[in-house]
Amino acid sequence: MIKKDKPNLSFWQIWNMSFGFLGIQYGFGLQQANMSPIFRYLGADEASIPGLWLAGPLTGLLLQPIIGAISDRSWSPTWGRRRPFILAGALLGSIAMIMMPNSSAVWMAAGLMWILDAGLNSAMEPFRAFVGDMLNEKQRPLGFAVQSFFVGFGQTLANLMPYILPLLGVSMVLSDEQLSNGIPNSVRYPFYIGGASILLAVFWTMRTTKEYPPENDDYKKAHVFTEEEKKSISFWHLALAVGGAILAFGFAYFSGGLANGLKWGVGVLAGSYLVLMLPVFKEILAPLSSMPTVMRQLWWVKFFTWYGLPLMWQYLSLAVAKYAFLAPDAVSNPKGFEEGTKWGGLCFAMFSVSCAVISFLIPRIAKAVGSNRATHALFMCIGASGFFMTLLSNDKMIYLIGMTIIGLMWGSIMSMPYLMLAAAVPKERMGVYMGIFNGFICVPQFIGMLTVPLFYKTLLGDDPRNALVLAGICMLLAAGSCFLVKESK
Repeated sequence: MIKKDKPNLSFWQIWNMSFGFLGIQYGFGLQQANMSPIFRYLGADEASIPGLWLAGPLTGLLLQPIIGAISDRSWSPTWGRRRPFILAGALLGSIAMIMMPNSSAVWMAAGLMWILDAGLNSAMEPFRAFVGDMLNEKQRPLGFAVQSFFVGFGQTLANLMPYILPLLGVSMVLSDEQLSNGIPNSVRYPFYIGGASILLAVFWTMRTTKEYPPENDDYKKAHVFTEEEKKSISFWHLALAVGGAILAFGFAYFSGGLANGLKWGVGVLAGSYLVLMLPVFKEILAPLSSMPTVMRQLWWVKFFTWYGLPLMWQYLSLAVAKYAFLAPDAVSNPKGFEEGTKWGGLCFAMFSVSCAVISFLIPRIAKAVGSNRATHALFMCIGASGFFMTLLSNDKMIYLIGMTIIGLMWGSIMSMPYLMLAAAVPKERMGVYMGIFNGFICVPQFIGMLTVPLFYKTLLGDDPRNALVLAGICMLLAAGSCFLVKESK
């Protein structure tokens, strides 16, 4: 087990133990900014791109709880508890990142995206658990704030690469040797840099951070499930298998009809039921029914947040192109669409900058407000105003200002819910509960991917700006849900 009374760490010790998070988030930033263009360079149909993006939430949903559960019950005198998984994930992610711009077909890029997501998600969950493992309650706000800063800084670097590389003399023009897959240097080189930066950042954390050893050998003992836990395992085993089958049926039905939906639904039901019988999933399913009350209450905060946030990544650049550059698509106004997409990337860069800047101020703001949940609700309302601002004008600066405001909310999303959870989670199950909590991010995304297409052309008027307004409404609902959370003083 982990020591109960943890000493205060210096700022630079906290910085070093989170530094690897910078490389991980740089990788996520590159993925968010470039995977859709890569799929398009390789000839993917635009309508199929949302399905190709399923790798992210699916690998996060499966891997993070598994990594958390396994790492909770492991220890190496040389490598520690979390560090082996961080290192393994970093190695896997860096290899996929270097190979990605050399993809020769859509299927290859899609497969590498699954590997990339597996690596990044495997490394990210232990970093979240690090804060609960290594820091006492007083220092946890600073620990999550440092991680939030690295989220913003890493994604800022990734989003600014199209502007930085030309300053370094990197040609944005497609060369002859690149004609085989059409991916230019402006996309290729950032991925190579990303592969190296992930490893360097993680190696720095490995070299400078030592984990606390267990106080006894309890972590080695096989867990004996109580009758209540056995009931929990049986219930969630069936519930998750059926839930996965329903989602699979929905996606397959809308893409290929009833027969296709039934085939995928039955296949996923049988496959997931068999997979969930593996011993590692018992460690994950058992605590679901006994999860801390705060964690249950935070579900609604996470649900509304992550139902709405994907709309930002999916539709912000399209809204900028349509209204600020008069380019609803790449056919009617190709130059305007290109400029709109580029300006959308700059908006995301400002979004990340404001996240990095606010990160270190959030603990002080929370202290002044006197409540973590009220602080998070405040930032969610601020973010909602950024989404609503897009209705005020068609000027491109409105989108830049709006995304800068939304970035303040992003800083809180990356820290405050985890801070509220860490205070309520049993130390011996910090990893598995952090993994399950990150899974809360994935389920709303699946539901959004299934339901938004049903009303996009009707309720949202086939308009990307209305999708951003819906995201703002979701942020207000998340803010209200914060007050369902019972927090201790």
